[in-house]
Amino acid sequence: QGLEAQTVLRGSSLAGPCSSPAAMAAIPTIDFAPFLADEGCVVGESPTAGQFRVAEQIDGAMREHGFLYMDLGIPGDEVQAMFDIGRLMFERPEHEKCAELARWTADTNQGYVPMLTEGLNPKRAPDVRDGFVVKSPHVFDNDLRGTPAGFDQAVSAFWDKLEVATRRFGFACALALGLPSSDLDFFAKHFGRCDMCAMKYNHYPPCDFVPGSTDGSSGSAALRTGEHTDFGVFTFLFMHGEARGLQARKTKEGDALSVENTEGADGAWLDVPGRGGAVAVVNSGAMLAQWTNDVWKATAHRVIVPDAEEASQHRYTLPFFAVADTSAVVETHPVLVPEGEKPRYAPTTSGEYIRMRLKAMEDGGQKLPVAP
Repeated sequence: QGLEAQTVLRGSSLAGPCSSPAAMAAIPTIDFAPFLADEGCVVGESPTAGQFRVAEQIDGAMREHGFLYMDLGIPGDEVQAMFDIGRLMFERPEHEKCAELARWTADTNQGYVPMLTEGLNPKRAPDVRDGFVVKSPHVFDNDLRGTPAGFDQAVSAFWDKLEVATRRFGFACALALGLPSSDLDFFAKHFGRCDMCAMKYNHYPPCDFVPGSTDGSSGSAALRTGEHTDFGVFTFLFMHGEARGLQARKTKEGDALSVENTEGADGAWLDVPGRGGAVAVVNSGAMLAQWTNDVWKATAHRVIVPDAEEASQHRYTLPFFAVADTSAVVETHPVLVPEGEKPRYAPTTSGEYIRMRLKAMEDGGQKLPVAP
């Protein structure tokens, strides 16, 4: 597997198919402005007409494929500044990053993740990327040694805005699912400390384009990111430019909670190119699937190398993983359980759920970064 992954890193001039404009149109763009205003259900009042309209659109997207585009109210220049400071960190040689940056560990879920040290699909070679994870600066003392000047302040300011967006989207989800007016804080109230949330810089260096292999057609070759579902409630993903290669599998074609290699699943993957600027990709996670009794399922996704042009580029993304607070009880609301049936999942806490998922990853052979 290591040899395959190293081969992918070397660069190629082979040509390949491009993403079509229709791919972007397949993922809905939702105007989140009604939930960014201090009115309606986000301040404890009755939802506005605009909030009802947006909630209906979110429900449709989550039931269809679990991916959507949304402006979270963070100015585009602030998003760009985050990518600029991240690039300063990643453009250094690998040996310098390994020596100077704090290394990621499972215990802390913070720090630098070196190249080829994690693999989200156990049937593939390790993912061709490196990254850097931070957690709440209000709860944890992130070890930021070796990061560029101003990194701490930039991350802290950006994190604060993401916390606000997370709670607002929680209100939107409750309304979209048709929960009673008294329970519209059903999700939002569990993002008080955001102590389980994490933000990760992902850097994908230039690599080979190998038709029939790095484009996802092969079942074992390394991808930039292997097929997986996110653990948490939902994810906000900022992408630098178009950042082509992200693909999602529509949940109506199969339960993505137990996604495996999808070799041969012709037509099952949908391209999700970046929109740049302030527009984020929002996707559902496995905890949300459990919390909603699979009314909304987690969505499988991966990052392929679609063609030689994209392979020649550095690719940067910035996901924020919204995970309920450690002590939050993940239990399906009665409204989401059909009459006469029992919930599909027993109640658990967010902390217990994440530990269970990590153990399942290890038992299933998924590769986690190893501490130095």
